[in-house]
This record gives sequence, structure tokens and C-alpha cells, in this order.
Amino acid sequence: MQKVILPSVSGFLAALFFRESALALLHAAGVIDPAGFSTVPFLPLGIPEFIANALWSAIFGILMAWLLRVSPEHRAPWIGSLVFGGIVLTAVGAFVIDPARGIWPNGNMLPRLAPNFIANAIWGWGALVFMRAFMAGSDAE
Repeated sequence: MQKVILPSVSGFLAALFFRESALALLHAAGVIDPAGFSTVPFLPLGIPEFIANALWSAIFGILMAWLLRVSPEHRAPWIGSLVFGGIVLTAVGAFVIDPARGIWPNGNMLPRLAPNFIANAIWGWGALVFMRAFMAGSDAE
């Protein structure tokens, strides 16, 4: 259960509590136009965009836990989680998910990728926070 369920729930919750909140703060600071918790339909599924991001984040939570070997016995890879979230999620979003939606990478992508990198890095940190919190009770077993 710790290898699949807890990381996926952690990734899902981190998307809602950390990533979307970071996007909302970047919007409040005037860095980006769209605010967090976007209810724009996510094509091709038609569900709100923040729910689709949370579902993708659940999958990436499992991948992050496996790659960084997150467990109660190991030290928490805080820097690794920031790097994983920032680089992997941003790259997948820009080069896999956006082209599937008809948004192709072109020109200067830095203004679009930098805020996503920040929000996704915060997602990685938040997912690790949730994973460590959920796994803390398993030490006594």
C-alpha cells in the first residue's frame, strides 16, 4: 500500500494544496495571468483543468516515490523532490501534454515554463511532505 496508494494520494493532494496555491500566489503577484484552480475544461476529457492536473500528479507521485526511494527508513530527499517536480513535470507538460492538446512548443518558452517550473517544484516538495506525513505512522508497525 505504501508504494502505490500513499504516493498517489500524496501527489493528488499536493497538486491541490501546493501547486494550485503556488499558481494562485504567482497570479496575485502579477507574474502570470491565469490564476490557480482553473475550471477551464481540459481537452479531450472535458473535466476542470485543476482536477486533470491533480490526476496526472497522482501518477507522478508514484514515479517520484519510486525514483527517489521515499520510505520511512530513508532520509527525505527534499532537494530531489524539488528538482523532480520542477524538471520532470514541466517537461512532460510542455512536450507531451500540451502537444496532445494542440499547443506546440515554439519560440521563447521561458515566460511560460518558468512559472510552471516554480509551481511544479513546489508540488514536488509538497508531495514529499504528504508522503512523509502519511508514512510517519508506519514506523510503529
